[in-house]
Formats: sequence, C-alpha cells, structure tokens
Amino acid sequence: MAGVLLLIYYIVLGVVAGAVLFESEDSWLRKIWLGGVVGMMLLMWSHVPFSFIFGFSELSHLLGMVLAFLTVTGIAVGKALYTAKAGRSGDRVVKGFKDALGLPFARFYTGLKKKDVWMLALTVPFLVLAVFLIVTHTLNYDDGAYYTGQCTYGDMNMHLGFITSIARQQNFPPTYSLMGGVEPLNYPFLCDSVSASLLLFGSSLRTAYMAPMFVAFMLVYMGVWYLAEAILEKPGRTALAYVFFLLDGGLGIFYFLDGTKTNPKNFTRIFTAFYETPTNLVGENVRWTNVIADMLLPQRATLFGWMCLFAVLFVLYKAVFAGKRSYFPVAGVLAGLLPMIHTHSYFAAGLIAIPWIIASCIRDRFNRKTIFGWLAFGLPALAISVPQLLIWTFNAVGGENFVRFVFNWSNSEQGDSWIWFWVKNIGVCFLLLPSAFLSAENKKKLIYLGPFLIFTVAELIVFQPNLYDNIKLFFVWYLFMAIMFADFVGKCYEKLKGIRGVRLAVAILVIFMTISGTLTIGREVASGLRDKEKNEGAAYQLYNEANVSAAEWIETNTEPDAVFLCHNNHNNTIASLTGRNIYVGAGTFLYFHGVNYQSRERLMRQMLTDEEAFEAHREEADIDYVYIGDYERGNYGSDLITQYLRDNYEKVYSDKGIEIFKVR
Repeated sequence: MAGVLLLIYYIVLGVVAGAVLFESEDSWLRKIWLGGVVGMMLLMWSHVPFSFIFGFSELSHLLGMVLAFLTVTGIAVGKALYTAKAGRSGDRVVKGFKDALGLPFARFYTGLKKKDVWMLALTVPFLVLAVFLIVTHTLNYDDGAYYTGQCTYGDMNMHLGFITSIARQQNFPPTYSLMGGVEPLNYPFLCDSVSASLLLFGSSLRTAYMAPMFVAFMLVYMGVWYLAEAILEKPGRTALAYVFFLLDGGLGIFYFLDGTKTNPKNFTRIFTAFYETPTNLVGENVRWTNVIADMLLPQRATLFGWMCLFAVLFVLYKAVFAGKRSYFPVAGVLAGLLPMIHTHSYFAAGLIAIPWIIASCIRDRFNRKTIFGWLAFGLPALAISVPQLLIWTFNAVGGENFVRFVFNWSNSEQGDSWIWFWVKNIGVCFLLLPSAFLSAENKKKLIYLGPFLIFTVAELIVFQPNLYDNIKLFFVWYLFMAIMFADFVGKCYEKLKGIRGVRLAVAILVIFMTISGTLTIGREVASGLRDKEKNEGAAYQLYNEANVSAAEWIETNTEPDAVFLCHNNHNNTIASLTGRNIYVGAGTFLYFHGVNYQSRERLMRQMLTDEEAFEAHREEADIDYVYIGDYERGNYGSDLITQYLRDNYEKVYSDKGIEIFKVR
C-alpha cells in the first residue's frame, strides 16, 4: 500500500506544479496532464542525487520526497513573488504575495468544455483497453504459475529483472543482474526504477509493475490528443489524428485475406499464431508494428519516454508557435531529464528542435527574444542531459554495432522497392503525404520540418545494434504525419461535403487505415485470455508452479546480491522474480544493449556440463548457488553435473523437480 501511496504523492505534487507552471492553459484537464507528467518525472528523478550516496534505499526516497516537495514549493513561491511584484496576472490585479500564491489554484478549474468532452470520449475507451491489456499480460496468476500475453512474453522478463534487482540489491547506479552484477546497467533504467520504487515500499511485484503503467498510458493518450489538438485546433481532425496514430497499420491485412475462401485459417491465424499479425509479418516484410500492441505495452522505455516526450513537444510547440516564451525553460528542463528515461525520445526531441530553431529564428529575423528563448531551452536541456550521457549512454554506444550508416532502414536487405515498402507498411496515406504537406498552412509546414528531419536521419543512420529499433524514431515522425494527414482529410471533406457519399468515403478511409492495427490489438486481447476454472486459454506461461515456488524460497533464504549459475533462458525465474544475479542472461537482451556476454555464455555451458571446468572457474566466476530446473535439464540433459553437485555440495532446496546447491 505504501508503494501506491508513494505514486499518488508524486502525482498530486505534479498536479500542483502543473497548476503553477501552466496556469495560463485554458483547460484544467490539460493542466492535469502536464502536471501528471511532471509528477512522474519527479518520482523517477528526485531520489537519484541521494541514491548515489545512500544507494537505492528507503532513505534516498524519503529525501527525494522532501526534495520534490521543496522543488514544487519553490516553483510556486517563485511564481507568486514574480506575479506579486508585477502587480497583475493577465487581466487580473494581484493584491500582494498571498493573493498571487493562491491565484493558480483559484484559476485551476476552467469548466468542462466541448473539446474536453471530445478528449475524454476518445481517451477513456483506449485507457480501458490499456488497463485490460496490462492486467491480463502482467504476471497473471493461475494455479501457482504466472501467465502473460503475446507481446510481453519477451521483453517483460528483462524489465522484471531490472525492477527486482534495483529494488532488492539497491545498488546505484544499477548493475546488470544478467551479468553477475559486475556490468553497469547502461539501459535507460528509470522506466523500471519507477516500479522498483513501489516494490521497495512494499507493493507486490505485479502491482509495482502495473500501477505506473496505468498512469503512463493515460498520460501518453492525453499527450497524443493535446499535441494534435494544439496543431489542428479542430476536435474532429484531432480525433482522426488520434485514431490514425494509435490504430496504425498498413496493408498487411491483405496477406491474411488472400485465399480465405479455400483456407479460412489464413485469416484466423491472426488470433492464434505467435507474432503473425497484419502489423508484424516479417516474412512478407511488414515491419511497421502497432503503437499499442508492440510499442507501448511491451516496451516500458518507450511508454514512459513518450509520456514525457509528448509533453516536451507540446510545451516547446507552445513556446515557439504560440508565443508562450516562458515555456522555453520548462521544456528545456523536461527534455534534459529524458535520456535515462528513453534515449530515443531525447534524440527525437533534439532532432525536432533543430529545424524549429532555424525556422523560428528566420521567421522572427533573429529577434533577441527568440534567441534568448532558445538559449533558455537549450542550456538546461544540455546541462541536465550531458552528465547522463557521459555516465551511462556513451559507455554503451562505443561498440561497432551501434552508430552506423544503413540506407533504407529495415527494407535494406529485403528487396522491396522503397516506395512499396512504405506504402505496404503505413498504407496508401504515404503516397498522399506530399499533397498533405503542400496543402498545409505555412505555419504548419514549419512545424512538420522537425519530424521530416527525424525520418531522414532514421532512414540513413542506425543508432543501436538492433536495426529495427529505429522505429522508435520513425513513430515520432509518424505521429506528426498522422496529424498532417488528418488535417488534409478534414480539408478535403470540407470542400467535398456537399457531394453525396463523401461521409461514407471518409469512413472507408478510416477503416482502411486502422483495420490492420485494430486486428493486431484484437490478437493481443485474445492472447491474454485464460479460463482459470477450465485451466485453458491462449495466454502464455512464463513461470510454472515449480519455478514460482523456488523463487519465493530464494527471496527468503538467499542474499540479495547472490550469484546463481543456471541456464540463460529469457524467462529466467531467478533474474526476473527474485532480483538475484545470474552468471549470464539471455543474449536476446544483452546483445542489443551492446554487452559482450559471449565468453560468459560459453563458460556457463562448460561449468554446467563439465565437473573440472566447474571447479576451475567456480570461485573466479563468483558463483554462490547452482540452480537445476526444467530449462537446465531440457538444454543439457544427461551432461548436467547434477550428481556431482549432490555428492559434493549442500543441497539447500529440492521441490517439484528443482534443486538448488550452495557452492560457496
């Protein structure tokens, strides 16, 4: 319960900050959104200065709570002093400091307007869907085992390992529990430390994992809406952009419709096959995944990164294109905090800012106010972000598999023509993007220059070992393209609305652009379902009853920093559920983080199958326990040194086919 109260404390604190920082916004829901983002960023960051000294501990968090409270209080008091000195705020005369201090809260509620109703009408159903998916995909307990859905079967295990190891071992900066705890964790870990904080304060692992995601999904959805609304200003077009982005998908559906008369299973496999959906069909070079099912739900760094990024872009947009110059430093501070939440979001914000800087300076003829505004954005952004990049990020990107030139992104080795690849993956709207851009007003053309730079850079340069990860940049470009295309559709509709059948044509277009994404989400809904009474369903088992029982024993009876020798399956019970170190984890995680794990993997196999190798390297490898379970037996069979361990070491656990030996 204390963990959830910690989350609520920061959200309330953030909303207070939002009321002060964004007092001039004409929607109280928009203030709640921006304040919620500030609160979540405070939760992720406020303990960090103290964690360097006291570790990831309760003390660091309590001091962080005090720091966050003082920060928000300082913002409120500073704003009140400034307003009191000015003697007025907008059209209202301010009578002293006390009046100025209460003014943001007196102005907080702006009433429920029509555009607020539009936002709620779109956001609430998507949020209900998100809650359902999170609940059914996160450690769904049934008869002693844990189940999940399709999209979280892989990455969730890694995130669980980061969460549990950060909370249980309390090292700061954190280390890779997947590498025996000796390698620094260069992954942007704040998306997981936010759950580790809840776990530290007594929440269950499931609650700690889910609760911040509920908030983050809500803030992402609101961010999509308010960013689109700020640019488009019309609720109908904003709704189109919202749907185009969240239900994105191209022409992949046609691969499943082909031959359905003679083979209906070609269509129904969408809901049964593993990762064969209209937005993820690698064999047909369909690589453009769905935002909800393949990005936000399984990839926590993207979820929490976009939660912050969309707020940064909104605030920066208001500063550049709506004349709210006081927003420049706010956007700069928020952008500076991005790298260890989601490095791709930080990079995307920087790429968008570059053309906006050039365009606004030329537009304003290099006006001093514009230049100083950008300095107010850039200086805090760099001052806050550069230390993060030096401590964590640059250590990870030094390998040859990181920054490199690759033209034509994921299509570079597939053979499709450039245009066909993008039409097939995004839809026919790709062909209409030039027309949509040309039809946009000049102000909006300047807005879209930043996203176009993202597309150009992501098409030419890869920034991580996994080529596919550039999609995290492409999706930020696509958000603006969804906005631009929705504007174009709205203009076409207004010009043609007197023609019979135009509404039907727009409806068909919307269905055509969203059917692949909708079916992909439908597959994800189905993959999390399980009938507990009948003990059946489509959900995937992550950890069986034996492994869950062993994990409970390990948490109670072993040291938090103990090192286990075991197989490196991706759904590793020890790493994910207990936060203990394993000698080496799954290469599917470590390789894409730039970690050199191969020598450890070879030695792990030798020690599990060769008695002499085990004895020769046991102390050097710092092994405390050996774990023998179903994955070890399944991968090594009779070669396992189980009998040798039984004869020479203390068996400290034996139940349901799992044996644990203490070897130190």
